[in-house]
Amino acid sequence: MCSVGFVLCALVVLIGSIDLVGGQSSSSSLIDSVCQAVQRQQLECQVHRVETADGYRLSVHRIPAPRSAQCSQPQQQLRPFLLMHGLLGSAGDFVAGGRGRSLALELHARCFDVWLGNARGTTHSRGHRSLVTSDARFWQFSWHEIGIYDLPAIVDYVLARTHRRQLHYVGHSQGTTVLLVLLSQRPEYNARFANAALMAPVAFLKHLSSPPLRLLASDSSAVTLLLNKLGLHELLPATALTQVGGQFFCTASTPTYALCTLFTSLYVGFSDYPLDRNILPRILETTPAGISRGQLQHFGQLINSGKFQQYDYRSPRLNALRYGQTTPPSYKLANVRLELQIFHGNRDALSSRADVQRLVNELRNSNTQMYQVPGYNHIDFLFALSAPQLVYERIIQQAWQLDAQSVALSQ
Repeated sequence: MCSVGFVLCALVVLIGSIDLVGGQSSSSSLIDSVCQAVQRQQLECQVHRVETADGYRLSVHRIPAPRSAQCSQPQQQLRPFLLMHGLLGSAGDFVAGGRGRSLALELHARCFDVWLGNARGTTHSRGHRSLVTSDARFWQFSWHEIGIYDLPAIVDYVLARTHRRQLHYVGHSQGTTVLLVLLSQRPEYNARFANAALMAPVAFLKHLSSPPLRLLASDSSAVTLLLNKLGLHELLPATALTQVGGQFFCTASTPTYALCTLFTSLYVGFSDYPLDRNILPRILETTPAGISRGQLQHFGQLINSGKFQQYDYRSPRLNALRYGQTTPPSYKLANVRLELQIFHGNRDALSSRADVQRLVNELRNSNTQMYQVPGYNHIDFLFALSAPQLVYERIIQQAWQLDAQSVALSQ
């Protein structure tokens, strides 16, 4: 028998995954809310197309550096920034707050060329060389594939387009996970990053305290069985209905607003910084953006195992065929050799201090600075009014310093 809590969690996943008009969800009927949010600030927004080695076609948003006289000199020495979103998110995470609040727009205001990735399967990255989203084979991936295919393809594209040898990287949540995967598996990519900032990093999840995610992980076999029976491979896709529904149910003036914030807090932690009552509808313009069931299952395995390891096929034979051993191998974090800033909040229900400290200990070949932000939950790094002062300024200052040092060494 499944617990009541499990049933409720499973229903949330399933309801968000079923297209109520009976067909496959599609991004074709959705506006590009990322560029819409950027253009609301009277800024240029570009969309670039990148194809991965395994055939997925991704969209990468770009906010070019300002063409003002104030930025003309800095542009010649500043490396570009690449920002990578978390689970259920998209490039929209970094622009939803608007000018003076969103990381992407803060970086742009400080003369940086800003690139925003969209992982496979999300709203703006639903293409493939030969597969369509109604084909179950399209969804046969976890965040491991995002790390070893999507991220290097985006990095190579950005460096080629900007004629740079390195870029600055910021990841949030799963965006930190995929960077660690890439550098663990393909350490030659260390040389392509000037540095990286990891906000609410997710690698070890032994001490995760989010009640809904704990329940889903504890009954993962039941979730898998249910998804198999329903034939669901994509979870929580963006649809026109979800975009309108977010506006209808979660605006500050509706009686259901408190339920929206309560449900969010149960997942990500109860923050000491109340969410701006006007920002939740803007967040829901781009979130959820869709994930594969494999991504959710892989994170569930990390919760249950307490390890940061590759996908477990739950069969010694299948694991042996894939890995040459009966259990999935751990990621080799000693291969990560970067200047790292790690930010975590003491109210984060996903990324606990104990798990973050373990990650820092495992990153023994990186120069790591760890910052605890008091009162922050998992998403405050994206949406809190205080994030520009408490987090983004540190990221910007380190990037400016590293780029100035690089220019001085080249002269």
